[in-house]
Amino acid sequence: MSLGTHIRRSWCALVLCSIAVGEVWSTTAPAEVYQGVNDSWDRFGAVYSRVVEHYYQDLDHEELMRAAIDGMLQELDSYSQFFDAEGLRQLRQDTTGKFAGLGITVGIKDHYPVVISPIADTPAHRAGMLPGDLIVAIEGEDTFGTSLEQVVSTLRGEPGSEVRITLARLGERSRWDVVIERQTIKMKSVAVSGQIAPGVGYISMRQTRFSEETAAEVEAALKELIAEEAAALILDLRGNPGGLLSQATQVADLFLSTGDPIVSIRERNRARAGERGEEMRYSQRRPLAADLPLVVLIDGGSASAAEIVAGAIQDNDRGLVIGTTSFGKGSVQTIFELRDRESAALKLTTALYYTPSGRSIHRQGLALPRGLLLHVPLGDTEVPVGMLLDIIAAVNDEGAASAQLRAKFGLEKADVDRVLSTTIGELVVRSGALGRDSEADTAEAPDDFVTRNGRRLLSGGGIVPDVRIELIRPPPYVRELQRRRIFFDFIVDYIGGEGDSLQHEDVDDRMLSAFKQFIPTRRPDSQPWSEGEAELDALRSLAVETDRAPEAKAVIDTLAAILQGQRGGEPFSPAVKVFVRAGLKKELALRLSGREASLLAELENDVQIEEAVAIVGNLGRYRRLLGGG
Repeated sequence: MSLGTHIRRSWCALVLCSIAVGEVWSTTAPAEVYQGVNDSWDRFGAVYSRVVEHYYQDLDHEELMRAAIDGMLQELDSYSQFFDAEGLRQLRQDTTGKFAGLGITVGIKDHYPVVISPIADTPAHRAGMLPGDLIVAIEGEDTFGTSLEQVVSTLRGEPGSEVRITLARLGERSRWDVVIERQTIKMKSVAVSGQIAPGVGYISMRQTRFSEETAAEVEAALKELIAEEAAALILDLRGNPGGLLSQATQVADLFLSTGDPIVSIRERNRARAGERGEEMRYSQRRPLAADLPLVVLIDGGSASAAEIVAGAIQDNDRGLVIGTTSFGKGSVQTIFELRDRESAALKLTTALYYTPSGRSIHRQGLALPRGLLLHVPLGDTEVPVGMLLDIIAAVNDEGAASAQLRAKFGLEKADVDRVLSTTIGELVVRSGALGRDSEADTAEAPDDFVTRNGRRLLSGGGIVPDVRIELIRPPPYVRELQRRRIFFDFIVDYIGGEGDSLQHEDVDDRMLSAFKQFIPTRRPDSQPWSEGEAELDALRSLAVETDRAPEAKAVIDTLAAILQGQRGGEPFSPAVKVFVRAGLKKELALRLSGREASLLAELENDVQIEEAVAIVGNLGRYRRLLGGG
């Protein structure tokens, strides 16, 4: 038997198995579909057989076939994936929200693993581990210089097994050992809940996931808030990448009236989803909170299941959505276990999500020929989108961004103002490179969709908020301090030096002064101004080359003064000091009171939270925004 014949027979067996097990195609698929599969496989088999027979060196057929599978799936979309044993284990962990370990988040500090945060009610928490504790040995083996990946792998293991850890804490004279029994760790979907203003209940699912117990956690939080007589609710879905569809519908159930539509699922396989290839999910139960004013917070990191909940709340006029436009991940992935192999699976996009009004949540990807760049036409200039976004993201002030764009590209002020008021999605559309499939080509105009009360909705991918509020980002200087985890390192050292005398979470002037002196003690590559000064020098040269030096000078001098001020020991500027205090308070709360206190501290000076509290506190405005008069 020839190699090509063997490959074709193996492929036919795989196709038949897939049809029987995974229902990849409906039973009514036309004969030409199978003919196309056979023709394609003949072509692939011919190429593969020549590679095997004639390539100049030996081949790893497992790696070669994995590359072929990955390449095929990449041509479909970014969400379809093949999972080997390790990938499948991680996938199951993400969807169940469980793994076997100790219950700590770990980083690296001074070349040793450091405890960033123990999870409440886990073995690590019960063993007394605190943020900042150094893990100096595991099972007697020194961990100095050990990679973070290796540390995490060593700490995890089978439930019920034990691990001996040697800890060191600043301010303690000696190291000590703890023996901890590994347990199945449940990652919570509700990070924190409580009243953040009188009568305003807050449930945070920020940067968590929709896993198997999400709806039960949200329900428990709701019951507690209702028992505390909360008069309004805020559901925080910012940065939540989604998860299980079943949990999204059950969370929506808690707020919507029985029979309200939640989401429709449109797929190719009509045998499973009805003759029109569409299945609508409706609220099935009596809601816990059907009448309380409700605000849902979203941002560009809210995706999938988070977008389903936000879209259902918005379309049914059950509450208001506040923040920025969500990510636009509105596709359904089905997991197909590959029974011909052990511990392998295929995650394949099989359908799209639509909100009750008929809006597609999914944001179409970029169909861009390889090797080309996106360019936005501005006046007589074609500006690369990537370079444009880099400049805008690098500054915290619209005036500074305007000066840099005008200096770099020779743009008129009107063109720059137009760029700065344009969303990323609109920039991509203006570049002329937004790839759309046949369904997207017939996308409805924004006015085609309305809520139950008749409010008009915008479409085009993602959930567009009812009230758009941009979160104020810290200045670049502070973001660099955060990125290098200098706030965390300082608090660990500061509390170690203070001993047990520091019991409050206030950031006073003495702590600010100590923090300012602490920054230069970090390694040179940890000092955030070095890279910034190099960028400013490059910008000065660019301004001179483009004859825009006078226009850019004021902005460059201002930035240079800020950097020099931080380096020279002068007081933080008022704008910087606000964010420095907030960063210190967050880490101080984590060290003294735990992760939930730290998350609540992070909400201070959060303009989106402030706007949400203001709206639910003014019922007249709330009802007007909902279109209810």
